[in-house]
Amino acid sequence: MKKFLVVGFVALTSFAVHAQTYLPALNLAAGQKYAVVVTSKSMNTQEMGGQKMEIPNESTQYQTMEIKGATDKGYQVSVVTTRFVSATSMMGQEMNYDSDKKEDRDGKMGEMLNKMVGGATTFEVDKTGKIIESTIVKPKEEGEANPMEAIQKAVMVSMGMPETPSPAFNLFSENKEMKVGDIFTATTMVSEGKEGKSNTVYTFTGIKDGIATFTFAGVGNLEKTFEMQGMEVTTTFGNKTTGEMHVDVATGLLVKRIFTGETEGKAEFSGQEIPSTSTSNITITVAAVK
Repeated sequence: MKKFLVVGFVALTSFAVHAQTYLPALNLAAGQKYAVVVTSKSMNTQEMGGQKMEIPNESTQYQTMEIKGATDKGYQVSVVTTRFVSATSMMGQEMNYDSDKKEDRDGKMGEMLNKMVGGATTFEVDKTGKIIESTIVKPKEEGEANPMEAIQKAVMVSMGMPETPSPAFNLFSENKEMKVGDIFTATTMVSEGKEGKSNTVYTFTGIKDGIATFTFAGVGNLEKTFEMQGMEVTTTFGNKTTGEMHVDVATGLLVKRIFTGETEGKAEFSGQEIPSTSTSNITITVAAVK
């Protein structure tokens, strides 16, 4: 009798797991604010003149996202980057930046990075969680464009992270119900062309404590030309990415996304070619502000 009960319990548990389904849908409250944090750690190894140079980098971007209210199609959202912190070491020289520090804002790094902080981007998102591109209104940018910021965005795209005002949305390529074991493929590109592209395969692994979990693996590439200090620089990279994505079933928002990536490529300028490899770990978290 006891053996029968154990077998029956296992069967019911297995059925419950495989019967789980998830349908992308937002359920947000007007006025609710969320703290969005993007943390990146990477190690880039470059080879020049037969010598290898390691360039570690750590950066953290802090955003405040507010649900302004409901619309006919979904919700009106506002996102502001409130702080950006970066630490890089190259050839024995420290290049650090913290937007909360006046001396950093007034320094050379501040000239490139200050505009990443402040100024609200507003947009509408539909009821399935997709950002409506035509509604995006970005803060007016002054001064010259920062090529490194453009490269950073393109690299994120090549790792499977769409270029959007907020990583909390645009989580699924299709609005359809999924059951455990289902897979879907997402293709992302740089909005200004085909400079960066990735194909990422997601697998729905189940729901626990109100959180839907997906694992993913992808491949991407990046080819971009930009000008730096009067020189034309062309970068070409290919990468492989693995990770997990966790989604709040109640709200439909991202809770956490973890990337681990390996990249191999080169930079070309003035007839020189600099091969490089890098490893990256990126974590994105979204949490309600109480």
